[in-house]
Amino acid sequence: MQIDIAIIDAFTNQTFQGNPAATIFVDRFPEDTQMQQIAAEMNLSETAFVKPLEKSPLPNCFQLRWFTPKQEVPLCGHATLAIAHYLRELAVIDPQSPLIFSTLSGDLTISFEDRLIVMDFPATVYQTCSERSQQILAEICGDRAYQCLGQAEDYIAVVLESASAVQNFQPKYDLIAQLDGFGFIVTAIADPASPYDFVSRFFAPKAGIPEDPVTGSAHCSLTPYWASRLGKSNLKARQLSTRTGDLQVSDRGNRVLLKGEAITFLRGQININQL
Repeated sequence: MQIDIAIIDAFTNQTFQGNPAATIFVDRFPEDTQMQQIAAEMNLSETAFVKPLEKSPLPNCFQLRWFTPKQEVPLCGHATLAIAHYLRELAVIDPQSPLIFSTLSGDLTISFEDRLIVMDFPATVYQTCSERSQQILAEICGDRAYQCLGQAEDYIAVVLESASAVQNFQPKYDLIAQLDGFGFIVTAIADPASPYDFVSRFFAPKAGIPEDPVTGSAHCSLTPYWASRLGKSNLKARQLSTRTGDLQVSDRGNRVLLKGEAITFLRGQININQL
């Protein structure tokens, strides 16, 4: 059986930049093991599967699931942006009305502002991480100056002294994989001459993602932190991976708005034995 698939570069308007996600729109989900096999075969940081939400009284309602090459995850920003772009491109939604995704993280509302895709996500707050993780962080950062922000859901974050320190950070993947949770963030204030407010990088070797090019979900915790520290609710962020990517983020109390663009890199079909 053949299934349509597209690879979308998210948080960018140029191919070969941003974060690529595989996106699959189906009438019904394949078996969980098969979705995991597809995600492993695609070998991108995320593969998103979406299907129409059954018996929904409202238009534009879908169920959305995300898989890394190794596991299903409860939230993914760039793959959500990518699948919203893909559904708009397929003309199966009304872009003038909100798009609702039912997910493991609750209902997510997506809207469109011309080329920008606006995602309304739950905010997360850093809590003190375990003593064990703090000891591992000291080994990861070595002699480098850093501030431990703590843990927000499955992500642990540290603030480095500068944007260049983030850019030049050399990850110790074996140690990062030993942290509680599966994601590790390094972040800093952007250079004063740049158009951005803060920068970051994201690593998740435990989930099969050595470094994620642009991580929307990480900004669910980065946004409230930097909004408070910088005294502004609307900020511009840049992820300093090799591919790079840009986000516009807004602090809305217990919610954050993440805005970005996307571009289609590939559309095709995959063959699987059965659904």
